[in-house]
Amino acid sequence: MIDLGVRVDDLSDEKRMLRDAATTFFAAEADGARVREWRNRIPGYDRKHWHAMAALGWTGVCLPERYGGSGGSLAQLVLLLEQCGRALAPEPLIAGAVLPAATLLHGGNEELRERWLPRLARGECVLALAWQDLSQGGPAEFAGPQARPSGEGFVLTGSQRFVFAGEGVDAVIVAARTPSGMALFLLESACDGLSWRSQLRVDGGFFAELLLDEVAVSAGQLVADAGSAAAVLQRALDEARIATSAELLGVMARALETSVEYIGLREQFGRPVGSFQALQHRAADLLIQVELSRAAVSHSAALADSGVDARVLAAAASQAKARASDAALKVTRGCIQLHGGIGYTDECNIGLYLKKAMVLAAWLGNAPLHRRRYGELAPAGGDDAPPEYVARGAAPILGDDLRRWIAANYPDAWRFPASRMSLRETATWHAKLNDRGWVAPQWPLEYGGMGLSAWEQVAFQAEFDRHGINIAPNMGVVMLGPLLIRYGSDAQKRDVLPKILTGELRWCQGYSEPSAGSDLANLRTRAELDGEHFIVNGQKTWTSFAHEADWIFLLVRTDPKVKKQNGISFLLADMRSPGITVKRIRNLGGNSEFCEVFFDNVRVPKDNLVGGLNQGWTMAKSLLGSERITIGHPRLARAPLMRLRELAEACGAFDEPSWRARYDELRLDVDDLNAAFLRYVDVLRTGRELGPEVSILKIWVTETFQRVSDLMLETAGEAAVCDAAVDLPAGGLHVANVFFSARPATIYGGSNEIQRNILAKAVLELPS
Repeated sequence: MIDLGVRVDDLSDEKRMLRDAATTFFAAEADGARVREWRNRIPGYDRKHWHAMAALGWTGVCLPERYGGSGGSLAQLVLLLEQCGRALAPEPLIAGAVLPAATLLHGGNEELRERWLPRLARGECVLALAWQDLSQGGPAEFAGPQARPSGEGFVLTGSQRFVFAGEGVDAVIVAARTPSGMALFLLESACDGLSWRSQLRVDGGFFAELLLDEVAVSAGQLVADAGSAAAVLQRALDEARIATSAELLGVMARALETSVEYIGLREQFGRPVGSFQALQHRAADLLIQVELSRAAVSHSAALADSGVDARVLAAAASQAKARASDAALKVTRGCIQLHGGIGYTDECNIGLYLKKAMVLAAWLGNAPLHRRRYGELAPAGGDDAPPEYVARGAAPILGDDLRRWIAANYPDAWRFPASRMSLRETATWHAKLNDRGWVAPQWPLEYGGMGLSAWEQVAFQAEFDRHGINIAPNMGVVMLGPLLIRYGSDAQKRDVLPKILTGELRWCQGYSEPSAGSDLANLRTRAELDGEHFIVNGQKTWTSFAHEADWIFLLVRTDPKVKKQNGISFLLADMRSPGITVKRIRNLGGNSEFCEVFFDNVRVPKDNLVGGLNQGWTMAKSLLGSERITIGHPRLARAPLMRLRELAEACGAFDEPSWRARYDELRLDVDDLNAAFLRYVDVLRTGRELGPEVSILKIWVTETFQRVSDLMLETAGEAAVCDAAVDLPAGGLHVANVFFSARPATIYGGSNEIQRNILAKAVLELPS
């Protein structure tokens, strides 16, 4: 059975035990069996299972131990809820425990906490929260229950719709309007004047309408007064939104697994339909949605656990809920298509996942609502708020100090160039970085690097992106250096690494050939050993800035008789060697940074072999993983996104609702990528190998870059097709060149079609 579970995260023992316990608990159930058993039956779930979940500690995962809970984190809870989503568990763990418990915890009534929270942790009761009006809390006027003062208490009258897990609960927390503002009250379901009216949902469960007819409440039933209720409610809802996003993650992940298993077995035209490339690419796109959701949920839960303020938590919750709601619907709809006609029948379980996704995607706010909310709450440009500093050994670099240093040292004329600048053009900037020891953020300190963590690298680079620095990647720093540190000889490390840092040697990469682009193992450039030298003949193409490089690292075929991956070696060659010819290639933007490199009996010293003879493919795969990490860096899309906002503000489009909706969606595309990027880079930081899942980054960032450039072209209108820069406050913006540069992004580094093939075969394990 395929399992789209945690792949790159290094789980703690506590998290792994919680996840594994949930997996075991649900393993005895057939998919969808309890949903089918309880659909259309009030209350929609089995109290026996509720008690069993409570016995495992699930109803009190995040409750403090003094109330009978486990004192766990939201990050632990989301792992549990993902398993609940996978199992389509009908028990309202979030609505009946997590959400009301959070409301009580954040409220100020200790007597109510002591009375209800231990019972909730033991599974002796189910609570609900009634908070939203017909439009899910959208309008300023509150259309829900009213609470008028009466003696020492209040009298509640009115109704509240869409109460999740309403009928059958033991008590309900109600948001009601008092003369001083909205307050929260806890009412027992058996109290006089309280009744429920059930509304069947499409998934067979129930919403309930709470009806209040002159319900008297005492001051002791006040969970939070008008001065604090809004903040208490908002925090509880945001924690529940992250939790619900985790359940949606489980729903979509299991739906995709089920569909992949199905198309791997179902045959048409004499072979499994899962071998058809069209279906493989469709499944790969659904996998990307699952993994983006996983990253957004993990990121948001970690932020919540770190004790951030209410605004940051709200943005994090909206980020997770927007992505998970949208992705779950896309994935489950796509899974209906993968199942074909049988997917539309009730007997097929895939429809159960679609219906569950529909309900959870709508509850607590759908994707468009949370995109708008995120756009209002997140920092300008969609950037995560940078940490106060990034560490460089024992000497921290303060964020403001770094920003000021860049502004003082980077030439204004180089900011936001029409096309990316070369290392030769910006040699003086490289020298300044080297003087500070900032050339190689990812290298270990002992080799002259900064030794930054994954998060610190992203935060550090974000400052350069924010300033409009667009310089071609230093191949020596980002690709060759890490490879030599791992595979190079002592002499190679000693001779090459310092010269990369100083800029004395500029490097280019010799991988692609006319017949070996995405199919790199098909390379034909050969190297034959002749005494103390290799004789190299062949051709490389799409070699960026080869005309400015001093040296080239390249893959060559050293044994044509073995399997093609086994006969490849990795060489370092001086570009001044006799027999090397460079021909520049002009691109759509009128630039010539791409080159062809021809090798005609070029003699390369034997000592320039990296690793062993015919061991190049291992290093090539390592570099390809690093390259896809490099290509998959969010800055590829984030920098043009920042310029897009600037352009829209200048031309008056930014506040136009339909334009803003598209922009907010792109912001989340970039920020969710950022969350995924950090998870993958952290694998490298801890010394683990990246798997084929890294292709997700390359696909998403390059296609997001194209979507950003498409909207930029549309926004600029006639100015976009002038061969000149638009004058903006931060610097000129050549819209057409940005649009042109986005076109090959989905091709280089292995085309996105090939990346989807990799995901389909190596991750989803679909048949050839």
